[in-house]
Amino acid sequence: MSGDAGHTGNTGGAAERPAVYDAAPLAEDPLDAGAAFHRDHLPPIRALLDAGLTVLTIRLPFAEDKPHRWRREAVAALARHYAPARINAVAPAGPDLAPDRLEATIAFLAANEALTGQLLLVD
Repeated sequence: MSGDAGHTGNTGGAAERPAVYDAAPLAEDPLDAGAAFHRDHLPPIRALLDAGLTVLTIRLPFAEDKPHRWRREAVAALARHYAPARINAVAPAGPDLAPDRLEATIAFLAANEALTGQLLLVD
């Protein structure tokens, strides 16, 4: 599996380590990236949520501005489908983001129970 969400045992408790699914690598071309996400990453993400995971952050790789349209809709659609589970995504806003910035944003999302269906670009 491409990600560490399956190893967290997270069922939504605030004190638990947030579940993170790493959806990388993805192609640079938006059409190819969207196709790869839906083919390679969506099935294991749905399996985690179908198994009862209630809080999930999807970590996406850096991309130029236009690919975020399909990314935002994919995350929003997952959140609507699996409500009341909380599904969000994070991605670097630039190619040289320090990893601790993404981790801080993932922790922020896990701690804020009102947020779901969001893609946060981190700079």
